[in-house]
Amino acid sequence: MCFFCFSAFCYAQAIIFPAHPAFLYTNSEIQEIRKDASKNSEIQTKIKQADEIISQPLVVPEKEGDWIFYYFCPADDAMLKCTETGIHVCPVCKKQFTDDRTNAAYNTVINYKLDKESVIVATAYAFTGKEKYAFWVKEYLLKLAKLYPSFQRHDRWGRKGAFAVVGGRRYAQNLDEAVSAIDLASAYDLVANASCISQQERQKIEQFLKDITKEILKYQIFHGGRNNHQTWFNAAYAVVGLVTGDEMLMKESIYGKYGLMWQVENSITSDGLWYEGTIAYHFYALQAIQYTLDAAKRAGLDFSKNEKLKSMWLGPILMAYPDGKLPVFHDSDPVEIKNYRQFYLWAYGYFKDSVFAKYAGIENPAGKGTELKSANLSGIGVVALRKTFNDNQVCVMLDYGIHGDSHGHPDKLNIVLFANGKEFVLDSGRISYSVPEYKSWCRTTIAHNTVVIDEKDQQPTTGALIYFEDKREYTGCLAMVDSAYPGFVLKRFLFLAENLLVDIFSVEGQRQVQMDWIIHCRGKIVENVASRKIENLGKENGYQHLNNIKQLLVVSEPVVYQFVQNDKFLKVFLVDNADCSIFTGYGIGYHLKDNVPFLMKRKKGNSAVFITVYDFSGRVKAINTVPVLDEKNGKMSEYQALGLKIEAENKIIEIAFDLREKTQPVFFRNNSFQRIFFNAR
Repeated sequence: MCFFCFSAFCYAQAIIFPAHPAFLYTNSEIQEIRKDASKNSEIQTKIKQADEIISQPLVVPEKEGDWIFYYFCPADDAMLKCTETGIHVCPVCKKQFTDDRTNAAYNTVINYKLDKESVIVATAYAFTGKEKYAFWVKEYLLKLAKLYPSFQRHDRWGRKGAFAVVGGRRYAQNLDEAVSAIDLASAYDLVANASCISQQERQKIEQFLKDITKEILKYQIFHGGRNNHQTWFNAAYAVVGLVTGDEMLMKESIYGKYGLMWQVENSITSDGLWYEGTIAYHFYALQAIQYTLDAAKRAGLDFSKNEKLKSMWLGPILMAYPDGKLPVFHDSDPVEIKNYRQFYLWAYGYFKDSVFAKYAGIENPAGKGTELKSANLSGIGVVALRKTFNDNQVCVMLDYGIHGDSHGHPDKLNIVLFANGKEFVLDSGRISYSVPEYKSWCRTTIAHNTVVIDEKDQQPTTGALIYFEDKREYTGCLAMVDSAYPGFVLKRFLFLAENLLVDIFSVEGQRQVQMDWIIHCRGKIVENVASRKIENLGKENGYQHLNNIKQLLVVSEPVVYQFVQNDKFLKVFLVDNADCSIFTGYGIGYHLKDNVPFLMKRKKGNSAVFITVYDFSGRVKAINTVPVLDEKNGKMSEYQALGLKIEAENKIIEIAFDLREKTQPVFFRNNSFQRIFFNAR
C-alpha cells in the first residue's frame, strides 16, 4: 500500500524538460566548473583528448557488431589486437583470428570506443564553444542515423531477424544498444545548440535516438524485466527522453511496466542487494539507476525519499569483509568497497545522508557510520557471522538463499572466510566470460566450498535459514537445502567463538552415493602427513580442473592442515574421519593462473556428517567428538545432534549442536540444551 501511494505521488510530479544542455552539465554548471581550478583541470584533459580524436579520420563500422567477449583469446583470456584489416592476434599466445565472428566483435570494440569519444568531444565543445568539436559529433551521429536502418537484428548466438529477440541491431544485444544510446544522447545534448547543426539535422539525430530506444522497448519483454539489463533500458529511456523532450520515454523509464519503480519493488531484496546475488551486477545495475535518477531529477522528478531505493547503496556495506573487500559470490569479481567511492559520493549528494560520507571518501560531518555486526541478510539469503578476538576481526559468510537467475551458481551452503587480516576460504566468482573455464569451472558446484554428491552439480534452488543467533560469547547459524540434490537434505551449522569457527555439514539421504566436502583455501598448504599422488578425482563437472592431487595415506584423528599467507595462517582440523578419504590439490582462483589449494574429504554412504574446526590462533591441541543424548538417554545420530570437546592451550571448550529442523531439549554431558550448548573454562 505504501509503495502504491508513493508511486501515485511520484507520478503526480510534473515532468519539465529544460533547455540544452540538460543531462551531464547545465549551462550554469559549466560556468561554475570553469571558475573551479580543481575541476577545470579535468576538463582541460578532456579537451586535449578531444583534439587528438578529431585529428584522426572518422571511420564508423558499416557492419553489425558481435559480443565483446568474442574478441578475447579463449586460451589466455587476453583481448586481441588488430594488426591489419581482418587479422587479430592474441598478445600472449600469438594465435591469429580471422573469422567473421571475431571481425564482428572488433566492430563492437570500435563502436564502444567511438561512443565514448563522442562524449569527450561534445564535452570539449560545451566548455570551449568551438564549432569543430560540435561538427565532429554531428557528423558521427548523422552517419549512425544513416547506417542504423541497414543493420540487421542479430544476437550473439547467431540468430537473426525476428528470432533474435534479445539481440540488437548495431550491437549483438539490447544491453549494448542501451548503453550506447545513453552515450550518444549525452553527446548530442551537449552540442544540440551549436550553430553548425541545422534544425533538420537535429530532428534526424533525435529521431535516430528515439528509434534505438523504441526498438529496445519493443523487445524488452523477452528479457524478463527483473534483470540488470532492464535497468540500462530504463536509463536509456530516461536520458533519451530528457534530451529529446519525449514524455512517453521519460514516463516509461520510471513508471513503465518494468520501469524504475517496478524494479525497486521486484529486483532489490529487503537487504538492499540486487537479487542476482553478485556485487558486480549490483553496482552494474546501480550505475544505470543513477543515470535514470539523474535524468529524472533534471526533469523535476525527485526520489530521494524512497528508502527501498536508498537501501541499494547500503546493502553492499553489510557484505564487506573487515578490510573493505567484498566476497566474490556468483558472477562477480574481487573488489573493494573503496572501488565504488564514486557511487557513494553520488548517494551522499542525492540522499543528503551522512552515512554515505565515509564510503565517499569525505569527512563525516555527523560522525555517523555503519557498524558491521553479525546479520542474516534474509532477502538475498546470506548470513554474515562476525566476531573480533583481540585484534583479529573474523568474518564468515554462508550463502543459502536465492539462486540469482542467469548469474547465479549451483553453490548452496557455500561459505567464504576472512580471518587474521586475509581472505582464506574463497569463491572464484566468474573469472571471465571469454574463457571455457567460466562454464566448466565457475558454474560448477565443486568450484565452491560446499558438498558435491556423485560428482554432479546442484540443481538451481533456494535454501532456508533454520537458526541464527548473535550473542556476546558467540554467533552461529544453521541453514538447509532439500532440493539441490533430489532425495537429499543438506544442512550446515556454523559457530564462531573463542578464535575458532566450527563447521558442521550434514547430508541425509536414502540411497548410496559419493559425498565430497571441499574448501578452496588460499595460502601455502602445509602438510606434515604422508600421501600419494593420484591422477584425478573426476573428469567432468569441474573435477577435471583439480590438479596436483594427493591422497592422504593414513587417516588419523584429527587430520590437521595449515594454510599460510605471508606471516598469517589458518589451521584446519578435520574431525571424525572414519571411513573417509582425504585429498589435497589445486583448483582455479580469481583467474586462470591463480592456483588455489583445496582440501577435500570424501565419504560414501546414504548419510554423512563432515566436521571441521578452523583455528585462527594456533592454540588448539586436540579435538574429540562427544555423544549427544535424547530425552531417554539414547545416543543421537550425528546428523541429528553432536558435541565436541576442544582442548586449547589454556582452556577447554565444549560445544554441542542440535541439527534438527525442529529442536527439542537434548543432553550433553548431563546438561540439557536446545539448538546449541557452549561452555569455555
